[in-house]
Amino acid sequence: MWRGPVESNAATHVLIRGRVPQLSVRLAAVSSRLLSLRRGAVMMYALVALALLLPGGQGKAINSLAGPYTAYADRFYNCERKTAWAWYIRATHFNPLKPNELQLLTGNMTSERPVDDKCWLKVYLDTRSNNQWKENAFIFEFRDKACNTLQVHTPGFYNVFFGKEKKPKGAPCSIGPGVFSVVETPIDWTFPKFLIMPYGNYKFRMTVGVGKEMVACLIVECHVIPKVQT
Repeated sequence: MWRGPVESNAATHVLIRGRVPQLSVRLAAVSSRLLSLRRGAVMMYALVALALLLPGGQGKAINSLAGPYTAYADRFYNCERKTAWAWYIRATHFNPLKPNELQLLTGNMTSERPVDDKCWLKVYLDTRSNNQWKENAFIFEFRDKACNTLQVHTPGFYNVFFGKEKKPKGAPCSIGPGVFSVVETPIDWTFPKFLIMPYGNYKFRMTVGVGKEMVACLIVECHVIPKVQT
């Protein structure tokens, strides 16, 4: 498991567990500038370390385990626990012969409660191995600024569903409530703060809430494959 709380005002704790002795590194904040840079950088370096520590990682090129990648979605569904947010989305089949061709999304997201920067956000990534899911291989925690986190870390998805609403410059980030629909809309699965990832089959589970209340729990099964250089 890799666990990394990401905040703008606290140290980042990186924990990697695998078939190797536990590695725990605590990175203290040294300046406000480093804090702003570290959000993506620390997690990226942790992912590199994880790739090196995975079974079979020693003596092999890192790009066989992790590196620049293309992500694509297989299927979307909701958690068993009912929340104020839900999505009903399907994606076109990913063509490995045309890896740079964007998938098309059709469906909608429904919201009975707004998500803003007072909300927290957590992402759990399960990995697929031996025909079963290994839960919580990676955990990313954002203790506030959920709306801004979605906007910064998943710009393609955010813009497709929520970017149509015109807001005054400098207005706080906020989403919904409402129904957000797309029909055969191209989606760019680019995550600018995560330039490398270990390759594999993932179950991405995102939860959002305020205090002890969970307002969203959404799941997408996806793949991360080596990026084809063009």
